[in-house]
Amino acid sequence: MKKASIKKTIILTGILLGLYACRPANNQSELERLIKERDALNEKIDRLRAERSAENGAERFREPVPVQIKEVALQEFRHFITVQGTVESESNILVSPQTPGLVQTLHVRTGDRVTKGQILAELDASVIQRSIEEVKNGLVLARTVFERRARLWEKNIGSEIEYLQAKNNKEALEKKLLTLQEQYQMTLITAPISGTIDEVMIKEGEMAAGGYGAFRIVQLSRLKITASLSENHITRIEQQDIAQISIPVAGIQFEQRLHAVSQVIDPDNRTFDIEILIPRTIKNIKPNMLAVVTINDYTNPQALVVPRNIIQKTGENNFIFVAEQKNGNMVARKRVITTGEDYANRVEITGGLSSGENVIVFGFQNLGDGQPISINGTSQ
Repeated sequence: MKKASIKKTIILTGILLGLYACRPANNQSELERLIKERDALNEKIDRLRAERSAENGAERFREPVPVQIKEVALQEFRHFITVQGTVESESNILVSPQTPGLVQTLHVRTGDRVTKGQILAELDASVIQRSIEEVKNGLVLARTVFERRARLWEKNIGSEIEYLQAKNNKEALEKKLLTLQEQYQMTLITAPISGTIDEVMIKEGEMAAGGYGAFRIVQLSRLKITASLSENHITRIEQQDIAQISIPVAGIQFEQRLHAVSQVIDPDNRTFDIEILIPRTIKNIKPNMLAVVTINDYTNPQALVVPRNIIQKTGENNFIFVAEQKNGNMVARKRVITTGEDYANRVEITGGLSSGENVIVFGFQNLGDGQPISINGTSQ
């Protein structure tokens, strides 16, 4: 019984495989017929959908929709970049002692005004001062001996070697005195510029290390603002561009041209730096204050501009509605547009709109192309 069933299965499988192998050739005409029927059905479906849409549209457009319009005209459009910056001093000097030593006297405190060359602090120079006194005493004797030897030598009295020895001894002591005096000056920490003591980093009685900061002097009359911008703006920012500056904490606002624009991108954060000098007439600005910098990076003197909120999107296209007259009635027309820069809720229109056209700025949300409208006002 099992053998008969297996044999029957084998026979049926062979028949099915034969039919499947012959199927493409035998059914080609049937496939073409079905494709034609499908295309005809799709065409009929599209036609019915269009008729239904027209019926719905006619029903929807029966009553005019109240809207407000605004006539577009050529005007100036300006785009700005806003970035945070920091107030810095162009003269922010870290003063260091030239030689290590014990701090003996401090002559200034934080906040003091100093002038260039003023002594800020003294290091212990007692050993050098004693050496200077010793050399001065020896130099008095050496000069006296040299003067006497010189007078005798002029009268051909004495030997030349005695004269030369006296001269050499005097000159050697003079040079040694100059060296000791220079060493003594190195124990005095003086101000390299005029300004204000911003920080004192040493104390009386402690050791000061040569080359390490002891005082910070800031010159408040030479302040600047520095800021970093994204590399995306480097081709649009130029030196002498006008920037609007705001110092919120001081309540100060002013305009100033850019003083410097870096042409090198920082590889770590992909930014470049700008600098703006603060006019000396502006007071009460201090280093490290926060500044808000707004730069006009793009200007189109003849632009068509519309409010950002009236622009709608479908797929990849932006569109707005404009008001047009048709058979004595006003209707809404869908207009595909291309946009440019966008700033402060205003968008530059670069294509699809002409000067003098009326754009719908209120009541546009549920409009359709060709829908009757009633003008309910004009936006300013």
